[in-house]
Amino acid sequence: MLSSILSAQTCAECKNCCVFEENSAWELPAFSIAAAARLVDHPDYIITKENDRYRITLPYDSNHAAQPCPFLNPQTGCTLPPDDKPFACSIWPIRVMRDPDSGIPRLALYQGCSGVPAQQHPALDALLADGLRDRIFAEAQADPALILPYHPNYRFL
Repeated sequence: MLSSILSAQTCAECKNCCVFEENSAWELPAFSIAAAARLVDHPDYIITKENDRYRITLPYDSNHAAQPCPFLNPQTGCTLPPDDKPFACSIWPIRVMRDPDSGIPRLALYQGCSGVPAQQHPALDALLADGLRDRIFAEAQADPALILPYHPNYRFL
């Protein structure tokens, strides 16, 4: 979805968005009921229900080492079919986060994404203005699990 600003090669080399430390597991994406039904019975994760969505829980050990998403192929990227890929994954490094001052959902950009510069990004601004912002907020309204609490690793757009 963000291929005009973030190349597949950059993502494939980094994979930051698909590896979760235990303290960042709150960012694991939620799956629809239909997708979760196709993802059951897998030894690398547990699916738990959270409201009307389903989340995978990764098997952290006593070393608390970072765990890759079980759907990440280190060579080719995400192995999920497009219909099963969580919307949150398709808009990474953008998140919808609740503004801690106003409580209003806002778009935020992960500051650690090496593919998107820390400063303003005109191509990202154009993409958001061309309908992506509206689509993201429509998805968040339909699926409140997309709205996350604010975290300082993000900056509001």
